[in-house]
Amino acid sequence: MKVKALVPILFGSRVVNDGESFETQELHGRELIKKGYAELVDEHNPAEQPEQPEQPEQPEQPEQPEQPEQPEQPEQPEPGKKTKK
Repeated sequence: MKVKALVPILFGSRVVNDGESFETQELHGRELIKKGYAELVDEHNPAEQPEQPEQPEQPEQPEQPEQPEQPEQPEQPEPGKKTKK
């Protein structure tokens, strides 16, 4: 089982620092998790992603009122051209 240390842990003959992942037996890993010393590493996603603190949601910007569309001007005949009536 792969776990990530949340506190420094003496594992075998070395110290695993907090934030460091290591492989251990199922029973030992579950004990460390239960005591709050480690957390389970998602084995389906081996790329470790550092936890990012949640950022407070920014209030939404009020929408700008839409400017009323200007009515289209009817086409006016060009001066000098005759129109049929």
